[in-house]
Amino acid sequence: MKTASQWKTLTRAQRLAWNAWAKNNNVLLDDGNLRRVSGRKAMTMVLRNRAVAGEAANPATVPAAVAWLNNPLSLRDAGPFTENEGLVGFRAELAIANGTKFFVWATPPVDGTALSPHARLRFVTCLTLGATAFDELVGFNAQYLAVNGSWDGPGLEGLWPVDTFIWFRVHQYGNGQLSPGVMMKGRIQVEL
Repeated sequence: MKTASQWKTLTRAQRLAWNAWAKNNNVLLDDGNLRRVSGRKAMTMVLRNRAVAGEAANPATVPAAVAWLNNPLSLRDAGPFTENEGLVGFRAELAIANGTKFFVWATPPVDGTALSPHARLRFVTCLTLGATAFDELVGFNAQYLAVNGSWDGPGLEGLWPVDTFIWFRVHQYGNGQLSPGVMMKGRIQVEL
């Protein structure tokens, strides 16, 4: 069902609830910015996030408050690496509960002189973690490869002739909402 049709099916009280929620909460827009928007636009973005995360749309319910984790993922000793099958992923910087989800955008490989690498970000995956221990590696090679292609360079074991990077933008997901984004820049290496 289209969002316009869903908005029309809401009761007056439900529309007022979305409008009130939208006045106090930012939503992630297609341009990567978090902004406050109308109740109808907020509902549209929340329903889209819920669909991407594999959850029921439930347009009648505004999102409940979410306590965001503080820097749960990093690129510390996590690549991207090219040796063997390679690794595109993150390292857990704290214990993360089963079912925690992150929306991940990434660029194709770019060299250090690339202008506006942020403009090259593409949505890669909704990363759903199992119970993840501190310092555990979490990879998403197949999802990255499907969207951005190989990160291997032309040299032996995928070595790049100049420093080459992958930029990531990561948002934690919760109840239709996305946390403020964290930007990370990983230099592609053969191995640690």
